[in-house]
Amino acid sequence: METVRKLILTRKPGVDEIDIKAAEEKLQAVFPEQFVQLYHLVNNPEIGEWLLFPIKDRKNVKKTWDDIVRQNTEVRYIGMADEWIVIGENGTGDKLCLKKVNGLMREQIFLWYHESGEAEELAPSLKQFIISLTEEE
Repeated sequence: METVRKLILTRKPGVDEIDIKAAEEKLQAVFPEQFVQLYHLVNNPEIGEWLLFPIKDRKNVKKTWDDIVRQNTEVRYIGMADEWIVIGENGTGDKLCLKKVNGLMREQIFLWYHESGEAEELAPSLKQFIISLTEEE
């Protein structure tokens, strides 16, 4: 993941395991390992045109208020299936998602289209997603 960190535009400090576990508990699902590794390195990462939502940091609540839990509870799209955990956006209304199955979030990164409610797999993992975006640029 350290190689991937060089491809990320933001340098906000990462979050502690306790904050990640708190988010997982509220979302009722466990994040994939690569996601956890990334958030240990940097919180609220910006990758290409995508901004990943922060995990609420108990040491920096004001700057992480609009966190991943809020995005999946309070401001969630009406009609979006419960299986989708929204992790980021690019300002178009479309969302980056992880798929929740039996209390676990899968490794694959999906793009959920707000106009159709359909989703497509963009990458088999977060690392591959980040690498593919930087190769496009």
